[in-house]
Amino acid sequence: MGSTQQSISPVFFAHGAPTLALEDTAASRFLKGFAASQPTPRAIVILSAHWETEGLKMSAPGPLRTYHDFRGFPAPLFDITYPAVADEAHVDEAARLLEAAGHDLELDSDWGLDHGAWVPLSLAYPTASIPVVALSLPHDSTPSSVHALGKALSPLKDKGVLLAGSGSTTHNLREFGPQGSQPPDWAADFDRWLDDGLQSGSIGYFDDLERAPSFRRSHPTDEHLLPLFFAFGAGGPDARAQLLHRSYEYGSISMSYFRFAA
Repeated sequence: MGSTQQSISPVFFAHGAPTLALEDTAASRFLKGFAASQPTPRAIVILSAHWETEGLKMSAPGPLRTYHDFRGFPAPLFDITYPAVADEAHVDEAARLLEAAGHDLELDSDWGLDHGAWVPLSLAYPTASIPVVALSLPHDSTPSSVHALGKALSPLKDKGVLLAGSGSTTHNLREFGPQGSQPPDWAADFDRWLDDGLQSGSIGYFDDLERAPSFRRSHPTDEHLLPLFFAFGAGGPDARAQLLHRSYEYGSISMSYFRFAA
């Protein structure tokens, strides 16, 4: 008789600056201990803020290139590779679910893994031995549309697949402070508003992001917040957010990590 695969709750990873892969911070230490907190996934599906596309795209089967999609950072960052593979079985399984839910999908053999994906994965699962499938963030995304993508893929969590969004709950690159400085009130206020909405269990709470306290100061553009709603939707209708870790880097960058479970 075959073994039963344990369900794995979807997660949201803050990926921070690319230097997270090199630095010893509270967030990097959390990620290095993350795998010990749950069963080993048989595959990972990750939606990163840094793969924005016209329409919805997903990794085609095969090796995934490591993209160093940044400039001006320390040379050792450019030496890091994360040689994960998108295997055909998991690509097909995810594609079937998305298409059954009415999503038009294109398989992409070019992109690979950007730093929003490989930085947290290289810390949490450093051997790169788990198959990874990358999912893009369509340009016209909203909280509800990204939530729907997660909802469509939600059955995979019960088959041992880790469904992950990667972004940041605050992301204003013009308001960096010194590393180790206290978070400003506007960042903490936005995180509190966000926590309340996630605890409500309703994606409708996020229909009008502009009403949130300090929303545009926290997110001059939306893309780093949206992957959170992928993990939220993937948790299923009874899921609530569990805050696993929160710290702040460079003052205002919220390194918040959530698990979504019933």
